[in-house]
Amino acid sequence: MTKAILICHRGLSRQAPENTLAALEAALAAGADVIEFDIRTSRDGILYVIHDETVDRTTDGRGRVADMTSAELDGLDAGSWFGAAFAGERIPRLSVFLDACKGRIGTYAEIKAADPARVRDMLAARGMLDRAWSFSFDEGIRAQMRARVPDLRRMVLFQHTGSVERAVAAGAHILEFNETNVTPERVAQAHAAGLVTQLFYAGAEEAVFERALSCGVQQMNIDEPDVLRAVEARLMLPVS
Repeated sequence: MTKAILICHRGLSRQAPENTLAALEAALAAGADVIEFDIRTSRDGILYVIHDETVDRTTDGRGRVADMTSAELDGLDAGSWFGAAFAGERIPRLSVFLDACKGRIGTYAEIKAADPARVRDMLAARGMLDRAWSFSFDEGIRAQMRARVPDLRRMVLFQHTGSVERAVAAGAHILEFNETNVTPERVAQAHAAGLVTQLFYAGAEEAVFERALSCGVQQMNIDEPDVLRAVEARLMLPVS
């Protein structure tokens, strides 16, 4: 068994405020191979790394990201909600975030509300396309990805496609499972079709990690890297 590629979901969001530069640095310190992050667009067209439609949960402000200017978003505190040590942490502009990732970590961009061609061009300008891929829950954005940015690798969810065949037909490069639908047969079929397999899991149950690793899942999009690595170490121990 080989070690899985570790993807820190929204950065290392158990130790630092999600989708911030602090969460990126924490993910790097934890040995992450890839960072997952979310992208939205301000009222004046600046791309930001933030998950929610509004700033209410993860900053000291209120309102929809799409209704706020970059000046307003740049002034928000995106760290104090998580802990006093992170007071003053900002919502990163995507340009700043990618600059901090360049040459240090792979990138998985979940596009919540942004032009995928702009995201692709920002990655390409930094020479980062070879270690990047994208996904969106928005069907319209997924269609734009297929039509306009074919050189940016795309991920699909098994829960959306329902089969490996439909994932291939959708032009996917990566197929993501979750703890309810990952099976050895589906993972093997995906590998035979040339797809990279991935698991999304926000929990910490060792049995889930063990099952996914035993199925042969190659990438783990998770919140608990220490649990994953502990399970891997146990599975790799020689049988006495």
